[in-house]
Amino acid sequence: MQKITILISGFLLLFLGIVMFPISIRAKEKNLSSSTVFRHLQKDFHSKIQDKNLIKGNWQRDDAAVELHISRLLENGSLQVNYLNSKFIYIEKAGWTNSSDVLRLFVIYRQDDSPGYSLSLQYLAEKDILIGAYVDGSDSKSYNVTFKRSK
Repeated sequence: MQKITILISGFLLLFLGIVMFPISIRAKEKNLSSSTVFRHLQKDFHSKIQDKNLIKGNWQRDDAAVELHISRLLENGSLQVNYLNSKFIYIEKAGWTNSSDVLRLFVIYRQDDSPGYSLSLQYLAEKDILIGAYVDGSDSKSYNVTFKRSK
């Protein structure tokens, strides 16, 4: 078994030496660098990221008298937001991310001094809506929600 492993390792080293050495010589001759090779990928990557300021503003839940006021998105991922309905709402934590070409936000809050309430939303630019899930802290059930921009 050891002889087979050594034999396979030897073939791999020989193959890599034969194939990789000429490639590296050609790359040096052409003066290629990683920035040259990946330049087109960087352009595409930056063009797909959504502007975080798209979610700033006032949002109204489409099935309830609930409002979400997003006033500021900080570079560290924090979010300044007010969540309003008929009861006192204390926001414990709020944040946003812009990963995988999707602009997302979350809000964790207390209602009537009970923890466990949260919103997890993503922005759909083509419809200008926030869509996602609301978790009710009183029964831990999750509900689909949609917020439309208030005028």
